[in-house]
Amino acid sequence: MFACGSKADRCGRTTRQGSKYQGFWGTVVDQVFSVGNPFDLFLQNKWWRVPIMMGHTSSEFFSVPDADTSEDLKKLATDMFGDDADVFLELCCNQSISIEESKKKASVSSIEYAIRIAAQANAGLGSDSPLYYYNFDAEIPGWDHPGTFHSVDLWFFFETLAKCWRPFIGKHYDLARQMCNYWANFIRTGDPNGQDSTGEEMAQWVPYTQESPYGMLFADHAEFSQKQPNEMMKFLVNQYFIKDRPALKTEA
Repeated sequence: MFACGSKADRCGRTTRQGSKYQGFWGTVVDQVFSVGNPFDLFLQNKWWRVPIMMGHTSSEFFSVPDADTSEDLKKLATDMFGDDADVFLELCCNQSISIEESKKKASVSSIEYAIRIAAQANAGLGSDSPLYYYNFDAEIPGWDHPGTFHSVDLWFFFETLAKCWRPFIGKHYDLARQMCNYWANFIRTGDPNGQDSTGEEMAQWVPYTQESPYGMLFADHAEFSQKQPNEMMKFLVNQYFIKDRPALKTEA
C-alpha cells in the first residue's frame, strides 16, 4: 500500500511487483487522473511533495523464481543479472540444499521490493518529503491459520476487528488502537507520531531513508524496527538501478 497525506492533499495508490521480478501493477492510466505509469512517475520524482506512507503485510505477494531445476535457476540468474549471476546464486544456492530451498531463499516480498526501490530513487533525487514504512506481522487467529493475508492490516488501521468472526483478543485490540492512531495522525498532519488514547507517547516512527532503511513493525505490539533488509533484497534492489537489465524494468 502506498498512501500519501498532507493538510492540503490526499491520495492513495497501490503498486505490486509481478512474478519472477518482471514488473509492477499500478492504477489505470486514463490520462485524466493518472497520466502515466504511477511507479515510473514516482521514480522520476514526478509526484506531489507530500508525506508518503508505504507498507505491506509480512506474507503477501512473494515473488518466487520460475525454476524447476538448479540449471533453470542458473539460466534465470544469467538472463537477469548477467555478470552478477554468481552473486545471486551464492545468496540462494549451494550443493547441500534442494531446488525448493534455493527458490525459497531467492524469494522476496514484491511489495517490500517495490517500496525499497521507490525509497532509493526518492533519496537519489534529493526529495525531502518524509517516507514512512511499515511491515504488518501480527498473529491472526482462526482455525485456518491464515497468516498475514492481503488487506488484513486494514481491520487494524480502521479499528474494525469486532466486525470479524476471528477470535481476536486484547493484544489485537491494543495494536489496532495504536495503528488507527498512527493512521489518523498521518492523515491529519502528515506525521503519524503522537500520543495513544491512554495519554502515553506511542513508539516513535522515524522516516525511512537510504541510510536508515527502517520502519514500524506491527506484530504483537507496535515497535520501531531497525532490522536491515536481507542480502537478497539488497542485491535485487541494487540490480534494479543497473542500466539495461530488461527483466527488472517496470511495466504498466
